[in-house]
Amino acid sequence: MKVALFGASGLLGWSIYQELERRGLVSFQYSQQKVPEKNGDSFKSLDLTADELVTRELFDLWPDAIINCAAISSPDMVKKDPAHAYKINVEAAQKLAQISDHLGARFIHVSSDMVFGGKEESYRSTDIPNPLSEYGLQKLESEKKVLSSMDENVVVLRLTLINGNSFRGNRSPHERIFESIRNQSPLTLFDDEYRQPCSADNVASVVVELLERPNLNGLFHWAGSEVITRYELGRRILERFGFSEHLILQGSLSDSEDRVGKRPANLVFELSPLVGKIRTKPQNISEQLQGLKVPDDLYRWYRENADDPSKYILRV
Repeated sequence: MKVALFGASGLLGWSIYQELERRGLVSFQYSQQKVPEKNGDSFKSLDLTADELVTRELFDLWPDAIINCAAISSPDMVKKDPAHAYKINVEAAQKLAQISDHLGARFIHVSSDMVFGGKEESYRSTDIPNPLSEYGLQKLESEKKVLSSMDENVVVLRLTLINGNSFRGNRSPHERIFESIRNQSPLTLFDDEYRQPCSADNVASVVVELLERPNLNGLFHWAGSEVITRYELGRRILERFGFSEHLILQGSLSDSEDRVGKRPANLVFELSPLVGKIRTKPQNISEQLQGLKVPDDLYRWYRENADDPSKYILRV
């Protein structure tokens, strides 16, 4: 199987690339921006807003499958320039789906829990979305465009907050906490913002398994097996790496709307029917934390600044 992977340098894309390599699949990695070579890994810069370039590239390659992880995923960045974000989040996703349909390639498009507004009950994939942000609106629109562009051989996979180890070492929750500690500017994490985190590596296993399961098509949810507040997740990250919990601040979403905008308070997924149809199983928080690493360029800093650096041993 020959796979074209878009957004390959992002947190999830990087894990999917590595999983494709482990499974022995031939992959071609694309990133919106030029990416420095790392350990011999090669990424091709390709502007997703350049329709002719994207079309020519994929027609020359003629892949068996296309995975789209590319997105402007920061709600703040989307709000700052919604027109540009729309080109990436919606128009590019639709174009990739149309090309996939023409090539007869399997298409997997990554979406977000932010298409929902938040409630105490678990969301099913059949529930009616009600996004609160421009980012959520764009991800919902991308889902509609993708699913209307292909009649078969397509998966839209909604995901939640992702833990993991990013290509650049600055994208995941634990990496951002490290950055805040280095900069002596503690992050404020909310104790009333509930999420169901998943692991990038675990999601990568799901995505690659879906490539090999053409009988599974449509809209699915995936997440971890536990629900946790953003603050508690931050506290557990600090504990896992031997830092004091005073290095993050405890805040309330309900008191911070003027500063951070309106956010869903409770986003929880019902994972059936997908969880009953694939081999990969959701991970709990402890399993996810054990897979986290200190970025290589921060390891010396970590050894010098962690209260208990024995909590993390560098794996070679």
